[in-house]
Amino acid sequence: MISHPRPAGKAFPRIPLSDIRAYAGVIEHRPDDSDCTLETAMEDAHSHLPHIGLRNLKSAFSAALCAGIYYLIDRNPTFACIGAVYGMGNDMGHSWQQGGNRLIGTIIGGFLGMGLFWCYLLLAPAGESRALLIPLTFVGVVVLICLSQMFRWPTAVQPGSVVLCIILFNTPTDTYVSYALNRMVDTGVGVLMSMLINYLFPRERLVRWIAWWKKRANAMVPGFTPTHDRPD
Repeated sequence: MISHPRPAGKAFPRIPLSDIRAYAGVIEHRPDDSDCTLETAMEDAHSHLPHIGLRNLKSAFSAALCAGIYYLIDRNPTFACIGAVYGMGNDMGHSWQQGGNRLIGTIIGGFLGMGLFWCYLLLAPAGESRALLIPLTFVGVVVLICLSQMFRWPTAVQPGSVVLCIILFNTPTDTYVSYALNRMVDTGVGVLMSMLINYLFPRERLVRWIAWWKKRANAMVPGFTPTHDRPD
């Protein structure tokens, strides 16, 4: 057996046995799960499920209502449904802010995109020189931000830039005007639909209805408690 001599003047640190036991206890520590049963595990999992609140339901109802109306008139409801979801807020003031961002941005981006694309067609009537769209995009974004700030809707920049870029890069030369106008109309319909739903079914009225329904349910079935009893 080969022994290694201890370096002169140096001593190995001595750790008390009590400290070693304490460290080992920390390493080996496991949470006490003696009270964990199937019922408590199910309750804990249920408490972490996403809650379906009033705003969630009203957003879905507004989008579905737009889809149904557009189905009846044989029109694509994509942007109306998007506008309905964007326009739904906790109350009318929030809906106006949310929907206004979407609607104002769409209007600014739509008219700006039509003007810039018209300039592009003046320089390239057949739409053959796509490189010209690069400086037009730069000018368009700068003007879009300035107009949004001028109208005091700075958050309209995001939806406006979406419409602007789609018109410039993803719209045929013969349909860019109709696309922009249809996009504005459909977005306006969706936003107005969400505001109408919020006006007809405000939070306070729905809370009263839910309370009345709970009272009726408790009277019919003693001890009945709905799973989702939070209104928001």
